Amino acid sequence: MFDSDETPCSKVDDGSKRKFGSLLVIGQGLLTAAVPGLSVSITRKMLGKNFENADELEVKPAYLRQIRAIGIGAAAAGIAGYAMEVVSERVADDETSPDDPDDADEATA
Repeated sequence: MFDSDETPCSKVDDGSKRKFGSLLVIGQGLLTAAVPGLSVSITRKMLGKNFENADELEVKPAYLRQIRAIGIGAAAAGIAGYAMEVVSERVADDETSPDDPDDADEATA
């Protein structure tokens, strides 16, 4: 399948993978915050596969608030991860680019 040194998605750099993952977390968080009832229905379906009468469970308003808060937190974490990745790419680009002699003259003036 793969050679010993070949990995899946090896042509995509790690920064792009992290940014994509952050965007997925942002999307999931926003969806959960906007529509907590969708998360409840998915949880009911998963519980229904292993337990009887899972359809009869009632959702309390506090649970919906908690789900919404989790979604907001996930979106905030995704935004922070994306921002950190963008900043680290800019810093890495600044460190690898040669210094411009004109910039040195402006700094001393």
